[in-house]
Amino acid sequence: MDESKHRAEVGFNPADRERLEQLYQELRRIARRERQLIPSATLNTTALVHEVWLRMSPEDQDYRDRHHFLGIAAIAMRRMVVDYARYRLAQKRGGDAVQVTLGDEDVGTVTDLGRILDIDQAMNSLETLDPRLCRLVELRFFTGLSNEDAAAVLDISPRTAARDWKRARALLATNLKAG
Repeated sequence: MDESKHRAEVGFNPADRERLEQLYQELRRIARRERQLIPSATLNTTALVHEVWLRMSPEDQDYRDRHHFLGIAAIAMRRMVVDYARYRLAQKRGGDAVQVTLGDEDVGTVTDLGRILDIDQAMNSLETLDPRLCRLVELRFFTGLSNEDAAAVLDISPRTAARDWKRARALLATNLKAG
């Protein structure tokens, strides 16, 4: 059977293939960065991408554009990292202790799995206070987006994103100290 005819019969066309490949490569970029958050030999970049890919089911989604995709990827990546931390902590109470930094250069470095859960809890509190701030943290911390890219995803100005980032970091720091 002719391959193009077969693709048409199953609803798969070259444009879909290109779109899915681009989305997959974007996830790989994010996952490489995300591996810094969960330093474990049991979850490599490919495994992380595949798990998030399955959770997002790109074939079933109609992503408006790259920014829409990145916004959804940030949520999926956060859930994946938090679920992984819960799983690992259930297996080994403790271990891997280091510290969390939410710095100006928007790179989060977390190697204490319990701290990832603390951040998630603080972000849940932040979300009840201001959902946009929570989304900004997801985009910058869990996805590693720049201030400009995060602003584009949220449809706000880069200046507003920078101001919100400072506020979100301060509120998270307060929540983390209290927790």
